Amino acid sequence: MSEINTLSKSFERTLKDSNLHNVSISLAEVLTDSLMDEGVAKQIPIIGTVIGLGKTAVGIKESLFLKKIIYFISELNDISTEKRQEMINKIDTSGKFKTRVGEKLLYIIDKCDDHEESQIVACLFSAFLSGRISYDEFLRASHIISQVIFDDLRWFVEEGWKESDKWKYRYGLRDDCLTVEEAGNIASTGLVKIISPEVSVRDQDDHKMSDPYIVEGSKLCVEVSDIGKKISEILKDYFG
Repeated sequence: MSEINTLSKSFERTLKDSNLHNVSISLAEVLTDSLMDEGVAKQIPIIGTVIGLGKTAVGIKESLFLKKIIYFISELNDISTEKRQEMINKIDTSGKFKTRVGEKLLYIIDKCDDHEESQIVACLFSAFLSGRISYDEFLRASHIISQVIFDDLRWFVEEGWKESDKWKYRYGLRDDCLTVEEAGNIASTGLVKIISPEVSVRDQDDHKMSDPYIVEGSKLCVEVSDIGKKISEILKDYFG
């Protein structure tokens, strides 16, 4: 069996059958062979599998991956085993997705820049398990997270749409939108969507002008996308 198949089956077993109540991020700080001695690897199959694939020692690559895994599953310890089984089986048996949930999550976690991003993805997956978002929305949200720098995501969730005195003087702009300049780095992400500017055409009052018409329009703006609203709501507690 290939390593990816071994990891995938082990991870899915962890998600569906393991008691995750005792899993905390503190485990990520003791990524040594002592995890095997303490029996953690037996309780959490994916930990034992990663350590086992590392053969005699856990190297830097395995340690970093394990840290992302531990931060991920630590966010799921409030979801019951039964609920995890139900939701994962529902996706795996739907016939809609060619890649099983366990394997898909491994791809997503492996691409995470660090354990913080992995934990954020876990918050979104927990929201899926709880029925707050669909699996499609989870996949879309995870892709967006991979494109946003951590500090920009924090700004979006905490400050991006917070009204201030300066908003009172944003002539011609809705209170629920930002200019592209105000949106900054998130303007090109799926967190927001472009609002088509309103353009008006009227006759030129000064007949001496060569152009008989005056074209006026609002600034190019963005508003929070539907998936952006859900991401913001889900991550409020994380950044709170």
